[in-house]
Amino acid sequence: MGHRELFLVLLSVVLLTALMVQINASTVDSEEALQELEIAHTAASIAQQYLEEARSKKFDANVGVIPAASMPGGFTPYNNLGPGWWESYPNFNDLDDFHNFVDTLDVNGVDYRVSVKVHYVRDSSPDVKYNDETYFKRMTVTVTSSWLTDPGMDSIIVKQVYSYFGVN
Repeated sequence: MGHRELFLVLLSVVLLTALMVQINASTVDSEEALQELEIAHTAASIAQQYLEEARSKKFDANVGVIPAASMPGGFTPYNNLGPGWWESYPNFNDLDDFHNFVDTLDVNGVDYRVSVKVHYVRDSSPDVKYNDETYFKRMTVTVTSSWLTDPGMDSIIVKQVYSYFGVN
């Protein structure tokens, strides 16, 4: 084998090595993107779990206690939203007990921090908190994780508006 053939073999090996490095880097990038997507999907599922749990609770602790004529003014005052001193998760009995709730979870080795806010809102402007009792409460669940690192995707925020339109 002459110098020319040896040079072609070495050039082929170098090109093949460069190609393998590029394929490997693409595979690693793809796996990282899929992992981050799975973590974000799990965070959204966790947020949805809290929204569904809140849906199973009474709209307000005073429902069934106050007469219909006293609603919505007889609902829990906006500045008293949150659990009573005697209430703790998971034994909340109404929607606004979740206000200022914070929890940490470990799912498959990934840490998640959940924080919940509950505010009164109006049906005409559900994104604006309202400092008076209404027939509408918005629950905002924020899930963060040290594994969510992409800008704009470092937390998952899910909102739900609940309304009271029933009878005592």
